[in-house]
Amino acid sequence: MAAESITFSDVVQCLEAAGLLLNQKGILPKTEMTAYTTDTRKLENGDLFIAYKGVQFDAHSRVPALALQYPKSVFLIEDPLCFDIMPADHPLLLVKDSREAWSYIAALRYGNPQEKLKLVGVTGTNGKTSTVWFLRQILLARGIPCMTLGTIGVYCGDEMLPASHTTPDPDDLFKNFSLAVARGITWAAMEVSSHAIVQRRLGPIKFDAVAFTSFSRDHLDFHATMKEYFAAKWELFGKYRKTKAPAFVSTTVREHLPSSSKVSYAFYGPSEQMGEDAAKGYSYTISESRLNHSRLLLKSPKKTVDLDFGFGGDFVMDNFTAAYALVDSLEPVDAIKGSEIKPVPGRFEPVPAAARFNFAVIVDYAHTPDALEKTLQKLKEMTTGNLWVVFGCGGDRDNGKRPLMGEIAERIGDRIVVTSDNPRTEMPEEIINQILKGMPRKKKIEVIEDRLAAIEFACLQAKPGDSILIAGKGHEDYQIIGKTKFPFDDRMVAAEVLQKRI
Repeated sequence: MAAESITFSDVVQCLEAAGLLLNQKGILPKTEMTAYTTDTRKLENGDLFIAYKGVQFDAHSRVPALALQYPKSVFLIEDPLCFDIMPADHPLLLVKDSREAWSYIAALRYGNPQEKLKLVGVTGTNGKTSTVWFLRQILLARGIPCMTLGTIGVYCGDEMLPASHTTPDPDDLFKNFSLAVARGITWAAMEVSSHAIVQRRLGPIKFDAVAFTSFSRDHLDFHATMKEYFAAKWELFGKYRKTKAPAFVSTTVREHLPSSSKVSYAFYGPSEQMGEDAAKGYSYTISESRLNHSRLLLKSPKKTVDLDFGFGGDFVMDNFTAAYALVDSLEPVDAIKGSEIKPVPGRFEPVPAAARFNFAVIVDYAHTPDALEKTLQKLKEMTTGNLWVVFGCGGDRDNGKRPLMGEIAERIGDRIVVTSDNPRTEMPEEIINQILKGMPRKKKIEVIEDRLAAIEFACLQAKPGDSILIAGKGHEDYQIIGKTKFPFDDRMVAAEVLQKRI
């Protein structure tokens, strides 16, 4: 886990080998590189400073002043104009992409731990978290410890570590890989977000197996178009994949695949959608599907597996199949039992306290139009009474999906409660108004901005046979208002509110 001692010459050699170094100025110190940073507030004299063009701030604007303040520091930059105006005697490294250089340097600093692990990468609009979670469960059932990184957090064997991004920044990413290696772990699986790919956080990583779980609208506040969004995710199958490494694509992504692509892959999905692709891929049939039970018949190119799970959700079974395919393609999976697989936190997760009142409360992370629609459709099939929907949309994120989610909620749900999600720096009422623009208002719509009050309203009004979907936050145990995280867990709130019915 400890960082290795490296020199500035080591950094130059690393960047040259990666094809990232374009030019350099000045004489590099022959001493050890004690530290590097991308944060101007943490820079100390003699450090390496990595400047890049961020979404809100371009650090190159500070480089000339920082060079005067820290004359012994080396600056790594990606802006040719900044390079040209800097003095010829100050040590500078001009690179193609500062973020990618940062990733290579982080990997070097931690001894290139990615080379010592069997790495699995999972991308997709929805389903990344569940797939990585199930991959871990499959390995644990086989007695193989692993590291997983994603939205829920970082698991190193049995220990859970905090995580701030779906795909960590380079320092945290390679530090975590180094920790895994130090503890004798040989497998690591991670969610690979489109942001991480565009921002080149992966650096020298080449995955041993990859999967693409789904593709639908999201993150158009970051990507200019859906085409650009897809292209970012598809890079996982080219730039970041080992030659001939197993690759799997959900049948739901089929219509988005480039017709001229030379990338090889196999499909996975429901048997009725596989067609001729079933012979090379992984198909499944769900024979039983309830809130607390599913039966899955999974067929691979070499065997058929019959599994009983203690949880429900058809789309969850799709993600389990992806996880099974990823593991099985690298190391054939012997017999496992469905009872050995734990459900994904905050993904179609029932609140047990509701059962005594003969209705269901389900907490799910569905925060995109596609995820909300699929979750509601499945829950509608299981509901004999009214289907309640309690949801909002996150602030400082793609606002174009808000009316789409409003339309879906009203079209499928019977009782709709629009509330606040993680408003962040936006005004909650403005987000709610954008949601309402997509709703014809042909059904009774409750607007309750306070999320606790919204959950309470639904849980106290629901009748036997009803189902309540509390969507958007899933496993999260906080609510972000402004830039502050406040404790808030939909599952705990619902359980506490249900006590008032006793």
